[in-house]
Amino acid sequence: MTTPLPAICQGAEPFFHRGSGVGCLVLHGFMASPAEIRWLCHALADAGHTVFGPRLPGHGTNHHDMTRVRWQDWYTATLDGYHLLRSQCEQVFVAGHSMGGVLALLVGAAMPVNGLAVLAAPAAFRSRAMRYAHLIRYVLPYTNQRDKTNLPQIIREEQARRGEPTLGRVRYDLWSSAAVSQLYRLTNVMLQQLPRVTAPLLLVYSQTDRTVPPDNMDRVASRVGSSVVTKHCVERSDHILIQDVERDLVFQQVTGFIHAHSQPTQL
Repeated sequence: MTTPLPAICQGAEPFFHRGSGVGCLVLHGFMASPAEIRWLCHALADAGHTVFGPRLPGHGTNHHDMTRVRWQDWYTATLDGYHLLRSQCEQVFVAGHSMGGVLALLVGAAMPVNGLAVLAAPAAFRSRAMRYAHLIRYVLPYTNQRDKTNLPQIIREEQARRGEPTLGRVRYDLWSSAAVSQLYRLTNVMLQQLPRVTAPLLLVYSQTDRTVPPDNMDRVASRVGSSVVTKHCVERSDHILIQDVERDLVFQQVTGFIHAHSQPTQL
């Protein structure tokens, strides 16, 4: 009997748009997919930039795949995206939401970038279970994290308005405890590397984020080596601020930041 080939979920396909010599690497969050960042990618593409939104390893396929990945897999996939854009573009900016923001900061610590846009990235976790996820995984391999908020409906309405398939959130409801432990490790590595981040930095968080409260913004800002740090808080969005009700404001902040710190290039 032939084993079926793995498949990528509808909406989880990577995004690429060829534009100017300003390249934008856009990174999605934990347990999510490129669907989460697609509208931000469109906004950057509409601004004329070359944009790449990769699908990070283990995401957008089957939730069991998350058990086999390590934080190094997410980081090296991010480096792949960086080098792809660096080979195509004169300037490279990196933007990331949540875990994607953690990865953006790590790349910024290791590679020359023209700017970083970090959106709702964690610097500390309220849940003590995060610290012990490497042990919890043996007792509770998966936990149900289904989104019970009104965000899926908000997203479906916007998808319909845009003429897209009304998929709602394209993410996993069952979370691998092993992957949670890798997120915890990734964030700790990022914190150690923050003094090496010297590029212009945009930090966007939400006052009403119940997952990553806005005090995380100051934790990041106080540790980086960047001389230019722009901080902005939205007021009515929860954690997924790039798909929530203030998404257009967030897109304006990111595109404006990139415009302010990029130089004119040729198509």
